[in-house]
Amino acid sequence: RRTGFEGIEPYSMDIAARDMMKKWQDENLERRDELVRVLGINLDWRMHECSDGQRKKVRIMLKLLRPFKLCVIDEFAADLDIFSRARFFEYLSKECELRGAAVVYATHIFDQADKWATHVAFMQLDKKLSPVHKLHDYAPYQEILARTGKDRAYCPMYVLVLEELERQYRAHSHLFDADNQCLTDVIMAEQACEKAADRHFSESGKGYESGRVA
Repeated sequence: RRTGFEGIEPYSMDIAARDMMKKWQDENLERRDELVRVLGINLDWRMHECSDGQRKKVRIMLKLLRPFKLCVIDEFAADLDIFSRARFFEYLSKECELRGAAVVYATHIFDQADKWATHVAFMQLDKKLSPVHKLHDYAPYQEILARTGKDRAYCPMYVLVLEELERQYRAHSHLFDADNQCLTDVIMAEQACEKAADRHFSESGKGYESGRVA
């Protein structure tokens, strides 16, 4: 069977970072070089020899070679070290300021989110998105920021999201038995009923699509 690449996915091929999507790189050299500097990428890296964090850096670089007005990122920071995350957040902020762009960042890792985010929205249990709130005047967030002493929130965004999720689960009282079963037990049991996230690859019967780089 013919395939567009070998390996588990394209970012584990035996190829240099500078040769991945080479045409796009050649067409956006200035922007490519800025992303290389921001993320600390060595263009001579062989992708099959890279760590998960190094592969993530190359993926981000390739995805952002072309300027954007709207960038939707799902959990990009999971494999990045703390310095790379900080520099990349700064880069995204600059893009928003210079180009009037917007970034939608879906995550459950909240370090630096308090410093970087301007708005917040919640994916609710009914799979619908909540209204978008401005953090500077969103009452629940401001209340968390005002807590002191033993109640002080060292990562306010984490506390905000945790308390919002707890509120939503408690609103579904049918999930609890008479002795008020532990909330986290209920949540974990619900997650165990979910289907595998990447099942569409096996269900399609084809695996990765030919040439797909995503």
